[in-house]
Amino acid sequence: MPLATRLEVVLDFTFRLLDLLDILILAALLYHVYKFLSDSRAWNVLRGLVAILALWLLSTQLDLGATRWLFDRAAPAAFLAVVVVFQPELRAALERVGRGRVSRTVVNDPVPEIMTAVRELAAQRKGALIAIEGRVPLFEYGRAGSKLESPVSAALLQTIFDSRGPLHDGGVLIKGDRITYAGAIFPLSEQHEGWSAKHGTRHRAALGLSEVTDALAIVVSEERGTVSYAKNGVLRSDIAPAEVLRALREVYPT
Repeated sequence: MPLATRLEVVLDFTFRLLDLLDILILAALLYHVYKFLSDSRAWNVLRGLVAILALWLLSTQLDLGATRWLFDRAAPAAFLAVVVVFQPELRAALERVGRGRVSRTVVNDPVPEIMTAVRELAAQRKGALIAIEGRVPLFEYGRAGSKLESPVSAALLQTIFDSRGPLHDGGVLIKGDRITYAGAIFPLSEQHEGWSAKHGTRHRAALGLSEVTDALAIVVSEERGTVSYAKNGVLRSDIAPAEVLRALREVYPT
């Protein structure tokens, strides 16, 4: 076989391999975009945008002048509206891409202390909101509160959430085995679908934080003495201690 012919075969084979790699990258990207949006409140908005896009394509194919003119004029404003509507999701996505795989050094296992505090607070019906930091830093939510930098202890957590204390209305931030802030203010979730009257402001704050970060947020209900937690934009209500322990062990594996 002539050298030129063999070179063409090699180049054609290389091109097809690169083409396959290109398809795999796009498939992985589309899958992760779908998975991320399907787990967020933006999914319904996205479906509405797809319907509008389908209408625009239909008007183009059928040469519907008035409809196409309306879409052409509204396109710039629609782009800005999409950015505004998806701002929390876009920020969360960029943070997830940029967070990397950062290892966290934990000297003392804080899980027993957290579990003891949660059980005692629930038994005493004292409301609490505890967020354990993942790879996304949470210091911006603690700036409105008080910086502690204290080792995690059940006694300190119970003291913070005592109804007579000045910091009990906010949240506590835990990074590794240390309580970094108390009296922190979390973003409130705007989720309404499936929301129950038994969920108060603490539940909405826990869910809101989990929508924009990878934190685990634990809530103790003051009214009912039940425990819930939020993770990745999902709130699990009225759960057993074993389920809380399982969630904590995902953050602090033994």
